Amino acid sequence: MRLTAYTNYALRTLMFAALEAPNLVRVQDVAEAHGISRTHLVKCVHQLGQWGYLVNVRGRGGGFRLARPAEAITIGEIVRRTEEGFDLVECFSPETASCPLVGRCRLSTALEKARDVFLEELDGVTIADITTNGGEVLSILDLDGGGPMASECDALRAAADVVERLS
Repeated sequence: MRLTAYTNYALRTLMFAALEAPNLVRVQDVAEAHGISRTHLVKCVHQLGQWGYLVNVRGRGGGFRLARPAEAITIGEIVRRTEEGFDLVECFSPETASCPLVGRCRLSTALEKARDVFLEELDGVTIADITTNGGEVLSILDLDGGGPMASECDALRAAADVVERLS
């Protein structure tokens, strides 16, 4: 299973807001800190506001902040909201199932259980939990320097690539 970039951006945005709470955060700051598209983040921030996770303040001096305490927002609920679905294989959906083994296949049963355990684990983790090392995260993002420090970001990307190849 692979989460979409949109989910990744939503989680990064909520983390950033938690780290800066109660101050307003600008979309541009998140985009620069993470080296991601401002345009994509605008859509993400808007949607998170509509869902009640962010308070969005328009105009000069505007930005966004968490609408609820970081302890009250679970990773599982964000993943469920931002992902299209969790049909790991086509036979999970009655509309697309073409497999003659539907209802008898033990592979699909095992995959369903794995998906459920994955989401249950994420339900036990909050935005507050993933920002307990806030000082370290803010240092890596080098917010005072106007953006991510290239060497550290390159190292993080390389580590992520290795993990993805191994999984």
